Amino acid sequence: MAIQVLYVDDEIPHLMLAQEYLGHSGKVELTCVSSGREAIEALSRNSYQVIVSDYQMQDMDGVALLKYIRKNFGNIPFLLFTGKGKEEVVIEALNHGADYYIRKGSDPFEQFAILEQRIIQVADRKDVQEELAAREKLYHSVRSVQNELIVDFLPDLTIIRSNEPFSILNGGAPTDMIGRKFLSDLSPEDQDELIGAIHLLTPDSAEVDLQQTLASPDGGSLTFSWHIEGVFSSEGHLVSCKATGRDISQESEARADVKEYEERYQEKATDLPKDMGDFDENVPLNFIIENTRPAGSWTLPDLIKNARSSKMHGIASTTGQDGHRAFLIFLNGEPDGGIYIDRSGVLYGDKSTLFLKDSHQFTFYPTAPEIATRFITGCRIYDKSHIRAPNVYAIPEIPSIRKGIGNITLDLHRGGRPIPGIRITIKSGGKIVGNDITSATGQTSFQLLYGDYTGVVLTETGALHNFTFKVSSPESSHVVELA
Repeated sequence: MAIQVLYVDDEIPHLMLAQEYLGHSGKVELTCVSSGREAIEALSRNSYQVIVSDYQMQDMDGVALLKYIRKNFGNIPFLLFTGKGKEEVVIEALNHGADYYIRKGSDPFEQFAILEQRIIQVADRKDVQEELAAREKLYHSVRSVQNELIVDFLPDLTIIRSNEPFSILNGGAPTDMIGRKFLSDLSPEDQDELIGAIHLLTPDSAEVDLQQTLASPDGGSLTFSWHIEGVFSSEGHLVSCKATGRDISQESEARADVKEYEERYQEKATDLPKDMGDFDENVPLNFIIENTRPAGSWTLPDLIKNARSSKMHGIASTTGQDGHRAFLIFLNGEPDGGIYIDRSGVLYGDKSTLFLKDSHQFTFYPTAPEIATRFITGCRIYDKSHIRAPNVYAIPEIPSIRKGIGNITLDLHRGGRPIPGIRITIKSGGKIVGNDITSATGQTSFQLLYGDYTGVVLTETGALHNFTFKVSSPESSHVVELA
């Protein structure tokens, strides 16, 4: 079905060229008008999928028309024609929500071929964007209706207090929960993991995150996310634990749905780079950065702090010594979007924050909220735990000569013989990053970022044994000898 396009230009010869090159392709159906006012009248009578407008017109220039359309007709895809040397016009147009600008040239065949391609792209992108927005709305509505489960329990897992949502889930009243064991319906392996994790809590490392999966009455499964914090005495002894949990089953399904449409959006949104070389050809994002006066430069924690306090909108950019480029996109002071590009390709959203460091120096380029929103769609950050800010619990940074991921095999021996069935917990900077049980040959493997780690062995007698190791190559091994 042909894309309905409103084409605006006060030069009649140019309208005739548009009809000749676009009007007979079968891919678009043109409605041509010769002024901004005629365009507004046409929009009041009919709906269009895409608007193409000249910039220099007698009654109303293209940017003024764009502003009026955004205020009165919403986010209809808008393409602007402009001549060379009009960078300030382009920035103003993009900041007010233009989807693309196209420079006028001397070759009408080439020019209208590019224009037709852009029309198809923005129309397709609009369809996917609307579906993505609906999926994101569903995702957030699922999250908003989740009631937190709150439980206080002793180190031996005996419950001393719980809230009503937790008690209802477990078939009773809050008073009925007192004296029961926390998560008593876990499998033996999961119970061992929970007890081992609680034994590892210290005043300096007082938090752990766990997931619990249970069978549901309908034959499916329910997954709960638990955040457990230890409460310690002045002498440093664990007194009790506070657990906060929520059912993430529906949330996970909704999130997977959103991610599917994010990937579709990324395929359609040609202004999001696909690799390092593509960024240099990427018109809107690159153009804004090159032609906008920066508001300042900060390290990552100070950037987050300043952006939040000033409710900033815009794009923060950094370039590493290894040539990678990273972008955080801020809306109302929050880093809601992210892109990370290196020689291997591009990471969007949550994954784009994995390799950010506190020491990275970001330059901030302010934009209008509309353009920030546009880039955030398709690279939205949901999990901000890797973006550290002052007074926020920080994920420890893993120092390494170079970033990478390696597989390490741990061999657990006693007297030269392998020890099967022993739990090994891996920690980085006090935070648990892995758990596993040794095989019949006394081995277990982990995939970890390059860096230094501490391993903790919980022996058959309940004793703890600590050891350290480094991951610095794609494949490595380490032998742990127990007394």
